Formats: sequence, C-alpha cells, structure tokens
Amino acid sequence: MTKRNATPSLMIRATIGLALATPIACMLAFSPPAAAQQSSERVAAVVNEDAISIRDLEMRIKMVLLSSSLPDTVENRSRVGGQVLRKLIDERLELQEAEHKHINVVSGEINNGVANIERQNNMPAGAMDTLLKGKGIDPDTLRQQIKAEIAWARTVRRELMPEIKIGEEEIDTRLQTLRENLGKPEYLAADIYLPIDNPAHQAEVEALANRLIDQLRQGAPFSALARQFSQTGGASGGDLGWVSEGMLDDDLMSTLGTLTPGTASQPIHSIDGIHILLLRDKRIVGQQKSEPTFDLSIVNLTTLPSATAAERDDQVRRLREATNGLKSCDDFPRALKAIPSADWVHPGKARPSEIPREVLTLLDNLPMAQLSQPLSMADGKRFYVICGRNDPDPSGLPSRDEVRQRLEDERLEVLARRYMRDIRRSAFVEFRI
Repeated sequence: MTKRNATPSLMIRATIGLALATPIACMLAFSPPAAAQQSSERVAAVVNEDAISIRDLEMRIKMVLLSSSLPDTVENRSRVGGQVLRKLIDERLELQEAEHKHINVVSGEINNGVANIERQNNMPAGAMDTLLKGKGIDPDTLRQQIKAEIAWARTVRRELMPEIKIGEEEIDTRLQTLRENLGKPEYLAADIYLPIDNPAHQAEVEALANRLIDQLRQGAPFSALARQFSQTGGASGGDLGWVSEGMLDDDLMSTLGTLTPGTASQPIHSIDGIHILLLRDKRIVGQQKSEPTFDLSIVNLTTLPSATAAERDDQVRRLREATNGLKSCDDFPRALKAIPSADWVHPGKARPSEIPREVLTLLDNLPMAQLSQPLSMADGKRFYVICGRNDPDPSGLPSRDEVRQRLEDERLEVLARRYMRDIRRSAFVEFRI
C-alpha cells in the first residue's frame, strides 16, 4: 500500500491525552471576548501540512454536544474534547489521502449529505443550517465532516476494492452457515469501534470507551456517538445490519445474545481495539418476512440558484430527452455526457425497508432503466432509476449476490482499518495545546 509523503521524522509527535480537553474547555468557556478571539486563531494541532485551529475544535465540540443531546457545559466539553480532537485529526488525514489520490468531493454532494440528515430527522430543507447557527456553530463544521466521510469512503472503495476477490466457495460457505442458523436468533446490531493502534494508548482508549458508555446512560443517541467517534461505520450510525452466528467474532456474538433490544454493551476488547455494541432488534433466522432487493441508481441534476423556473423546466426536459428509450443502466453514463449538470451515482442494492418512504413512492410502478419523478433537493433535483430487482429466496436466505456484497463489505472494512492505521503511522502530527 502506498504511503503518503511526510516529513523526515515519520512519527506521531505526541498522543492525545483525554485530560487535554479540560484547559481547552475552560479557555473556551471563560476567556474574555478579545482573548477568546485571539485563542481561537491559535493552532490546536498540525497534521502533516494542515493545521487544526482552536476554533475548528470549539465548533466541533459544540456540534458533538448538540448531536449527542448533551448540555453544553464545561464538564461535558472536558469529557469530549480529547475525543473530538482525535476525530478531527483522522478526518484531516482522510482528506489528505483523498487529495493525494486525486479524489474530489463537489459541493452538490455535500449539500445532498446535509439534506439526507435533515430528512432523517424530519427537518425541512435549510433547517439544519438555521439550527447550527442558532447554537453558535458554523454550518461549515458539519459540511467538513460530511466531506471527509464521502472522500474517505470513495478513497477506500477505489483503492481497496480491486484487492477484494470473493470466490464462489466463500459464498457457498456463508450460505451453508446461514442454513445451519435457520431457527436460531439473529440480531440487528450497531457498533462503535475504537482502534488501539499502539499498546501505549490502550488506557486512553479504554477511558474513552467508558466515557461513551456514560454518555449513553445519560441519554446520548448511539448513532450520534458512532458518527462522531467510531473508526468504521460512523456515517451510517454504526449499523451492522442483521448478523447471526459465524458472521462476527465469537465474543461479539455472545455479547449480543445477552442484550435486550434497545440496550448497549459494556466495552468489548478485540485484538486491535474496543467495541461497544447496540442491539436494535432480534428475530429468528428464516422466520422474517422476505423482501425484494432493488438495484438503484441516482441522477443528480444540479441547478444554479439564479436559474429561472423556465430554465429549470428546460433542464429537466433535456435530461428526459437524453435518457428516453434507454434499455439498460449501462447506457446512462454515456447518455448523460450531453447533460454536464447531471451526475450519475450507483449506490447499490437496497430492500424496501431500507429505502426512505418518499423514495419508495417514486419507485412504485417505475419501469426498469427509466427516470423516476424528481425529488427536490437544495441545489437541484434528484431522479431514481431501477437497474435491477431480485425477488427473495422462498427459504428466507439471501441471494448469492447479496451474500457476495456482504462478504465484500466485511472484507473492505478490515482493509480500511489497516489502511487508516498505516496512514496514522506515517503521519506527522504535532500538538500545540
């Protein structure tokens, strides 16, 4: 794996102690206005060629407390300050690696990410910016986090997917495991994963895990903590999907068996880190109601804010003319070259229960490889295209394609952890606070 260039001393200059947050929190809470402005311009950490300012850290701490439903107090700032700085450093490393690999994230993708969060929280368009500003948080703080998530996911898939080859024997083995699990319990779970890249940091990571448990007990949403602190799966709230015997490490599976739906585990030590599991639901393998699987693609049509209603209508008309009569989703990228403002995205397969209600409505009776009616976005319109549909196996077992995708995702997660570990080890990080 290619490592990025760094300074001659390829080492992490210092480690983040959790006690680090206490002076930060006090400084941000009690400094007079002039001193606060001066301190916000100071550098909290240097990450290779980039700097994280005190203001960057302050904004993210405020956003973490807001998303975690925790009061913005000096005590809570002290609890999360070091954790937040660690996350900011990782995001800078992710963005640097994406830039090193010539991977870009455009503003429309970031706006769509904000819009998705608003829909998940039943908020009208634009409400997130209003909420953040009302709490004294720069909306760009959320956008930078979304940008890092998109950039890292894209980097991981482009750099690591070519290494992943799932053989037919592996699929057969997983299907056999699932057959053997028929009648046994399976669990809808989520995970917060905290890596231990260096044994010297174990006590620090254990303290972080215990603090996250305390925050969960105080009512902090699991998905919000996963988004802010989990090394993998944070963008999805840590969701693991449905898992049964043989799909996770034995220690993780046995812990899930002791939980009741809606409860989280104590910290679980693994070879390279610590896990906190949440059991969302539980059922018996083979007894669940089977669902079809849609292979979906998306066409994002970006519109300039200054465009008139007639210009917007003409843009949609030209898009429909360019895609009318296409027989396969394979034809869309070529056809869309005539529409520079249109972007083709293929997120993959999903079941109806995983698709938002407003999107399901657009898919109802939609012919294959045809544009849906549009969904209005902050910067344009979004159209959905059904590229394929798989009906469930009568036995309740997933299809071979679904099993292959699950195995690919599992392998990708392992490789992504190693990728990030290597990036950290080759990075130059210096703390200034």
